[in-house]
Amino acid sequence: MEQVQYIGEHLLPGKIGQAAIMLSFTASLLSAVAYFFATQRRAAPVEAGQWLRIGRWSFAAHGVSVFSIIGIMFYVMINQYYEYQYVQAHVSEDLPMKYIFSAFWEGQEGSFLLWMFWHVVLGGVLMATGRKWEAPTLSVLALIQLFIGSMILGVYVGFGDDPMKFGSNPLMLLREVVDAPIFASADYVERIAGTGLNPLLQNYWMTIHPPTLFLGFASTAIPFAYAVAGLWVNEHKSWLKPALRWSLFSGGILGIGILMGGAWAYEALSFGGYWAWDPVENMSLVPWLILIAGIHTNLIANATGHSIRSTYAFYLMTFVFIVYSTFLTRSGVLGDTSVHAFTEMGLETQLVAFLGFFALLGAVALGLRYSRIPNPKKEEAASSREFWMFIGSLVLLFSAMIITWSTSLPVYNKIMSYFDPDYIGRVITDPIPHYNKYQIWIAVFIGLLSGTAQYLRFREQHFAKQLKRFSLHSGAALLAAALLSYLTTLWIEVNAWQYQLMLFFSWFTVVSNLDYLFITARGNLKMAGSVVSHLGFGVMVIGILASGLNQQVISNNLFVMEGLIQGATEEQMRKNVILFKGSPLIMGEYEVTYLRDTVDKFTRTFTVNYKKRDSAGQVVEEFDLKPNILYDKSFTKIAASNPSTKRYVDRDIFTHIASLPMVEIDMEYRKEREDSLNYKTHSGQLGELIAFRDTVPLRDQDTFYVKDFRARILEVDRSPSHPDYEEEQGDIPIGLDMEIQRADEDSVYRIKPVLVLRGQMLYSYPVQINDISAKVRLNEEVFDAVFGREMNMEYSPFTMKEGDQVNFNGHTVQFAGFNKNPEHPNYTAEDGDIAVSAMISVQGAKGGSYMAQPLYLIRDSRPFNLKDEIAPLGLHFRFTGINPEAETVELQLAQSEAGEKPLPFQVATDSLRSDYIVLEAIEFPGINLFWIGSTLMMLGLLLSMFVRIQQRQTARA
Repeated sequence: MEQVQYIGEHLLPGKIGQAAIMLSFTASLLSAVAYFFATQRRAAPVEAGQWLRIGRWSFAAHGVSVFSIIGIMFYVMINQYYEYQYVQAHVSEDLPMKYIFSAFWEGQEGSFLLWMFWHVVLGGVLMATGRKWEAPTLSVLALIQLFIGSMILGVYVGFGDDPMKFGSNPLMLLREVVDAPIFASADYVERIAGTGLNPLLQNYWMTIHPPTLFLGFASTAIPFAYAVAGLWVNEHKSWLKPALRWSLFSGGILGIGILMGGAWAYEALSFGGYWAWDPVENMSLVPWLILIAGIHTNLIANATGHSIRSTYAFYLMTFVFIVYSTFLTRSGVLGDTSVHAFTEMGLETQLVAFLGFFALLGAVALGLRYSRIPNPKKEEAASSREFWMFIGSLVLLFSAMIITWSTSLPVYNKIMSYFDPDYIGRVITDPIPHYNKYQIWIAVFIGLLSGTAQYLRFREQHFAKQLKRFSLHSGAALLAAALLSYLTTLWIEVNAWQYQLMLFFSWFTVVSNLDYLFITARGNLKMAGSVVSHLGFGVMVIGILASGLNQQVISNNLFVMEGLIQGATEEQMRKNVILFKGSPLIMGEYEVTYLRDTVDKFTRTFTVNYKKRDSAGQVVEEFDLKPNILYDKSFTKIAASNPSTKRYVDRDIFTHIASLPMVEIDMEYRKEREDSLNYKTHSGQLGELIAFRDTVPLRDQDTFYVKDFRARILEVDRSPSHPDYEEEQGDIPIGLDMEIQRADEDSVYRIKPVLVLRGQMLYSYPVQINDISAKVRLNEEVFDAVFGREMNMEYSPFTMKEGDQVNFNGHTVQFAGFNKNPEHPNYTAEDGDIAVSAMISVQGAKGGSYMAQPLYLIRDSRPFNLKDEIAPLGLHFRFTGINPEAETVELQLAQSEAGEKPLPFQVATDSLRSDYIVLEAIEFPGINLFWIGSTLMMLGLLLSMFVRIQQRQTARA
């Protein structure tokens, strides 16, 4: 079979990119090996130096390769080369340029490259600052890059019919990945389009959150590398200080990345909060908790020599759990339990190998060196700071292990089902109570320890001398915490004693750390890092209690409507209200009105007005919130619902669209619903009052509701407009300008249904009248009524000069002159047109003056005429010619009996109204305390890092 010669493919970027992928992989392997021998031969400086240079150059080549791959990826994405499978899967023509970054790391391959990018950057910093630790740490980092790089290789290894595939190459052509008939065509590139970015990710948070989070992920590899290096070269103290600087950086950046994820969830997702104990959220938090535990034991080790073994273990575990979280989110095992997890891509074996290798590396290295790690024989005194810091580290580890076990249930279920296919599996049906019942005690202990430990000293041997000071400060802090806790309960409700205890110790850590900052440290920034972090922890927990326990649903619905939200429980439905457009509803202390909605591409934005009134009814506050929904690319389903929030200093009002009418959610359902409507045909003359009755079955189908209506056709519109109709050249549209009302109501509704003949197809544009649950449309019969009489009419010719009059069936018709700038409902001017209309005035036989302007047109040397009519008289006019020499015009006149043929229209009185939204509104008191507190925690970590960098530079100077 002859191979197809494809047209329009851009193959060069792919070839360069694939070469860069292979170079990146081999260079990382060479760098790992070279740095390994540089470490092993450190006793021979000359040989070690040679290996060191090879390691540096190969790591640099690896870095250039990674940057090249990323650059090529962006190049093909920006230029929309859909022949590449990654571009076709994540980019589309309508994707704004600002979301190209989000599209890059939407897929697994792009996120792996982002991870590698940060490792290269951090490796460069390590190369410049690592000194004697450069070789062992970069050997480990290059080895990590080797494993991650294998995830994008996309090569097959093995023999036979089932070779093993390593990685998924992002620069593969679509025709190499997908087997479809379209690839039999040489010009297939012109026929394909991009799928585009998931609407959930089309948010500015998704431009900044993933790179920050992946920098946090990547940075945990550096403390891990230092821990392996310390074990490798058997130096168990000197690695602690550089590792601490890196771990503080990692803790701050990873925490900021997690916090950004919470902010994205709060601002762009509809679950109403910043944390949902989603498995992916959990598995980003676990490594951070273990890392924080490691930072505390590292501080202990630096100060006292204790806890070096623990520091090794914590730093090794941190990176292993980063890899484990990668396995959970990318293997597909969490596909049924998390909305954030990637789908399965066949990388499970590689991910398990990645996890197993580094878990085994850390465990073996620690096990072999365990007995040689310094461990002071004298235990820490129970009154010392290091003792309680170590206890706090164990509490953090305990918290991490609880979260990990619960999150890993899908893995456990999969393993069990392998041995027992009938195994049902264990699931957590309500994650928030499940996790809270354990984590509340973690918060209590951490609050107690982070408050108390500040008053203690390292290597405490004479606590009796410090007892008075300790008792005075801690006693004052306890009293202040008790008072502040009481005052807090006047603001928010804290009913359960467990939460009261949690509140008390949160205030205790706030007060004690403020005391330490201003009394003991006296504002010294060198001592402020830990204080700021602990202070932030206390404030954050108070914010969690305020916004979590006391969030108030203000969209309470006492009358639950069945089916209001698809798949929702009765409790969920009671938290939502229906807002009809233009109809105010009292919701809590607000009067809320759904004003309007606008559509921009796939985003539909709703404007919801809030008014607060005083006792006299005067508006004292007013604001608009604008939640939106995003449709999928086919515009047939809702892909996401994004909230809108009104922010105050002490609270937020969070509003989102919980649901829409089914006809607005699912366009396929809309079509089915339209097809099921019971349309009935009615007709009447222009101006005639048309009365009709309809019966609508109620839910039990045995009872009928009788509706009486009145309608009147005011005019036939030859140039109608409709919100859904966009005119195209050659269209023949007809609209009926009508009035319709319920017979038992005073309200009259002015409507204009439209029917369009486009080629051989008819398009109907009905009008929904929500207040009376009716829909009016036109069908082909209206064309017969309007144009049928035209076909049967006989025109009479007249030759007239300007000012001439004729009597036509009792009407006085006068040619009054020319209009050289004519307007006609069926005429759109084009370049080269010669167009003029005849101004004809008519005096009716029974009185009344009228004007008509039929149009004469020459376009492309061909004559056309467009008629005009005076509908009340049934007069029709055509302007068919001009004789310039005789200064005469040829006019054609015809008359039909006015309203000779009734004009038909169809009405469905069972078209339920769809001008409403289902709204959920939640008030979060004290939410800003959470954001302030969590931000302070991260700033404290980064402040400690900068202090230690400054101390290092001072010591070197």
